Amino acid sequence: MACPITVTKFVGTVSLGLLTGLSYSTSAITVPSLQLLPTSTTASRCLYEVKRLNRKHALRISSLANACFLFAYCISPPRRKHPYLLWMCATSTLASHGLDFWYNRQLGLQNWFISVLRDTTCLTLGRKSSAKKEEDLVVVEAEEDVNGEIVQREMAAERRLQGIRAWLSGIALSMGIVGLWGDRS
Repeated sequence: MACPITVTKFVGTVSLGLLTGLSYSTSAITVPSLQLLPTSTTASRCLYEVKRLNRKHALRISSLANACFLFAYCISPPRRKHPYLLWMCATSTLASHGLDFWYNRQLGLQNWFISVLRDTTCLTLGRKSSAKKEEDLVVVEAEEDVNGEIVQREMAAERRLQGIRAWLSGIALSMGIVGLWGDRS
């Protein structure tokens, strides 16, 4: 039977692999594909949705990985308390929460924290529930006038963010693979 410590390390390492793949595919495939959309309005809407969903999943996956590594570190006997688990947590946190804060620092710390809670949890944070949800309503909007150069800059910034996140989480993933390899008996 597998050791629970090794299983949690494995789950955390697989989570880091998912985070690396998510960030890499966003920077290499998704964002460049958005540049091919016909209008800047459509591209802006799609980029907003990609950023929101990517942020939500990246922060959740990183939190899962960090929880697994910290759990494995805390329940390990003294001879198996490897510092690479803490280094992986630090690198994963920097890749997800640190970069997210850096690219959204204009919000301020408190507003950034509230936006992270809103995007990663099911909390409504003070919104009153009504009989009809906003998703249930169909609103036909006129085409907004969106500057294509601003959308291009936002796409370049998102691509850069995801590329850096992929590198940092890839470093943590490499540490995890080497650590799991060293744990085998």
